[in-house]
Amino acid sequence: MAKSEFGDDYEKTTVLSGKDLEIFTPGKQTGNRSAYLIVINGRSVGKMFKLTGERVIIGRQATNEILIDDEGVSRRHAYVERAAAGLVLVDGERANDGQIKKSTNGVFVNGNRVERHLLTDGDKVQLGTSTILKFSFQDEIEEKFQQDQYKKATIDDLTQAFNKKYFADQLKTDFAFYSRHGNPLSLVLFDIDFFKKLNDGFGHPAGDYVLKTLAQLVQKALRTEDIFARYGGEEFGIILRDTDGERAFLICERVRRGIENHPFTYDGKKLPVTISMGIATLDKLNYPTPKALVKAADEFLYQAKHKGRNRTESALMGS
Repeated sequence: MAKSEFGDDYEKTTVLSGKDLEIFTPGKQTGNRSAYLIVINGRSVGKMFKLTGERVIIGRQATNEILIDDEGVSRRHAYVERAAAGLVLVDGERANDGQIKKSTNGVFVNGNRVERHLLTDGDKVQLGTSTILKFSFQDEIEEKFQQDQYKKATIDDLTQAFNKKYFADQLKTDFAFYSRHGNPLSLVLFDIDFFKKLNDGFGHPAGDYVLKTLAQLVQKALRTEDIFARYGGEEFGIILRDTDGERAFLICERVRRGIENHPFTYDGKKLPVTISMGIATLDKLNYPTPKALVKAADEFLYQAKHKGRNRTESALMGS
């Protein structure tokens, strides 16, 4: 067992945030078996992408069909396209003039660097420093099993936000990356004000309704590259990448006001729901470790509660 940044034991799971994808599959599969790329190493172990479309771009850019959150991966690292013989993996990106610009670190299939490769069942594709995808044909039962395993490893069942294990692992990875490159990284910790009182007064089903609805509202307010997780009870965390303290404060205030103004109604009763938020920003190595960043965010959250709740606190507010 390892220690998380929150001080408790957890089994380490590395996950990448990505989008479900469908691209075209040629008719080489038999029966109901379809072609997939399955992450077998990296930040998204167990994540699978069903291949059923014309072309898909793979890389670190947030607008790609497959987002690979690995610093060794180029912004538009590779793509998969349909050909007469099957699905073809191509290193690089195709420019408007038809020329292909190769990726910085290349594409490797079964240990060999390739520029263009016809995918066959069982191929292992390495991109960047740690991400490995397996090309495989799966039937509906196998697909469901893989998806269930991925969700159990990464997603909180009630809120559908990421879980605490994923959040702690992602924070550690992002902290190392942003420390090396000198870009700002903001961590937000927040919880629901007087949640125990709400649970006791309106019942646990009402509390579950609040948690699920709040999570949906927060998800809609964040960017694709932001990481939102539930890591305990009514407590949540957000990782804001490439976000300095001022911008993080504006984002949090937008989220906080959105929660405050949303009509939470359960069983005909209006529920009082507000949140308190604390922000700590990694900038120019002002925090030596992820644990120190978490501690600072938690202290700002405590200040928000101490000063009356339903507010956001950060270094911008002074002591």
